[in-house]
Amino acid sequence: MIGSKAPAFDLAEFWKENELSSDKPFRTDKPRTPIVISIDDHWLLEEMEVPSSVRYFSDAEYRAEVNRQCNDRCEEILGRRFFSETVDLPAILRIEQVMGCESNIIEGGTPWLEPTVFSIEEVRAKLTEIEKWSDKDLSDVIFSTGGKIAKAEPLTDGSKPVVITGSRGPATQATSILGTMNSLYWLIDYEDDMQRFFEVLADVIIRYHRIVEAARGVTYKGYYWLDDNCALFSPDLYETFCYPLVQKVLKALAPGNNDYRYHHSDSEMRHLLPIFANYDFKIVNLGPTIPSTLIRSHLPTTVIHGGVAPNTLRDKALEVVVDEVKRDFNSVGADGGLVLTTCGSVSAGTSLESIRGFMWAVQEFTRYN
Repeated sequence: MIGSKAPAFDLAEFWKENELSSDKPFRTDKPRTPIVISIDDHWLLEEMEVPSSVRYFSDAEYRAEVNRQCNDRCEEILGRRFFSETVDLPAILRIEQVMGCESNIIEGGTPWLEPTVFSIEEVRAKLTEIEKWSDKDLSDVIFSTGGKIAKAEPLTDGSKPVVITGSRGPATQATSILGTMNSLYWLIDYEDDMQRFFEVLADVIIRYHRIVEAARGVTYKGYYWLDDNCALFSPDLYETFCYPLVQKVLKALAPGNNDYRYHHSDSEMRHLLPIFANYDFKIVNLGPTIPSTLIRSHLPTTVIHGGVAPNTLRDKALEVVVDEVKRDFNSVGADGGLVLTTCGSVSAGTSLESIRGFMWAVQEFTRYN
């Protein structure tokens, strides 16, 4: 019987071993399965009992200080610092904002995107406006709020650093820009308009990244998608509207056979797995209700980031976390194509001791040598 707290283990040795185990997809010449701890601002706000989320997201110096305090706490229990302590530059517009969204912050929440178009006629007018933008026009919109981009230092040979970029996925962007119910209705009622919408969105995504790439002084090679709302699309609708956009963006920004291609969706989107087999994703992190064995059957050459349910880690005893770790390692871990993490970010309210227990379970039960 395992206690409610993980037995003691050496944190420094844990992270050293994790480094030795990482970046070796489908190889077993490593100590164990690596782990990724995916904690974000939702978790931080609750862990630190931040009195004002509006201030946290509006005041860069305050955010850096809260992050530093949180990192001190994480380092003591988990042995790592997870949050940026740099005072952020003013933010540029996101792709969804370029397409017309408004970003709102309310107390107790994280920034939220809201649509500003509510009829198909307004969508048509907005698309006509965007289609006329030159690259300079688009750049002016991206930087219209005075946002800044940190310039990367050239490499020692004078070349630009190669980095990975990404965005939320097309289904999730559409539901933010147009509204969830409008998006789904209009896919059926105004097919031609929605085809045009996704074509314009694909063009904006690529041009947006090229403009930011130049401003950063880097070369983009590799792309990640965060598309929780893809679950709302049937296979036919996804293949008609989203699939061409994803392929076009990947061809532009991750064209090589070995380029990084990542997809996250913590929703129940198993009905789309046959389509995903055509993307050549290198890594996926999918919903907690989708068995890793099913993912592997459709994506045999894709590394699976999974498969502990965030609510298991937050709410259940350590024995249950151990069971989920063992389940995934025993079912798909033997080939070395598994990275243990939560299916989506660690839920707000998850204790540091629970996360430490997850680390211990991976250390104890996923060994190759």
